[in-house]
Amino acid sequence: MTETISINLLDFNKGQLKGLPKNPRFVRDYRFEATKRSIEESPEMLELRELIVYPYADGRYIVVCGNLRLRACKELGHKEVPCKVLKSETTPEKLREYATKDNVNFGENDLDIMQNEWNISELQNWGVEFAPEKKSDEFKERFDAITDDTAIYPLIPKYDEKHELFIIASSNEVDSNWLRERLGMQRMKSYKTGKVSKSNVIDIKDVRYALENSNPKS
Repeated sequence: MTETISINLLDFNKGQLKGLPKNPRFVRDYRFEATKRSIEESPEMLELRELIVYPYADGRYIVVCGNLRLRACKELGHKEVPCKVLKSETTPEKLREYATKDNVNFGENDLDIMQNEWNISELQNWGVEFAPEKKSDEFKERFDAITDDTAIYPLIPKYDEKHELFIIASSNEVDSNWLRERLGMQRMKSYKTGKVSKSNVIDIKDVRYALENSNPKS
């Protein structure tokens, strides 16, 4: 049953009813401001989507669904709000179900349609969130743009894909510099190639052990 109830008789769900834990919904400030703005611009939406409340002691009501809207209405100075009143015999299990399902968003928005066919500023004003644009990585873009033809020292000749590429992995610059000096690789430059059919990764510690325990020819 839908009733218009004085806002002073409505209580936030703080777990005061046995069997119904307090409202778990955490709302960031910008979302709260979006909710307030939505109610200011379209107050009739409160009639279309009432608060769902449960009657308890002394003629008061616990808000099962719509705690955020109640908070926004209080700040906006509303004296009363439309509410769907649940029957007093509603079980705690059902109350928990209603509270949970009210906070669940079923389905997903098609971002391509939203960004190309809807007004983005309107959607953001109505509380729709979009992922922030990723910052460009200049180094990664340059690295990804390297091809076999533009690489300085392609390791594998592009006419032969039967070679195996051995990669020496180094976790720090000290080890890298040590290996370059030990193998006379100071002038070695970066490369990228897509012509490798198989790769093996060798840890630099294994190479170091092998070199330090080898018997150099006199």
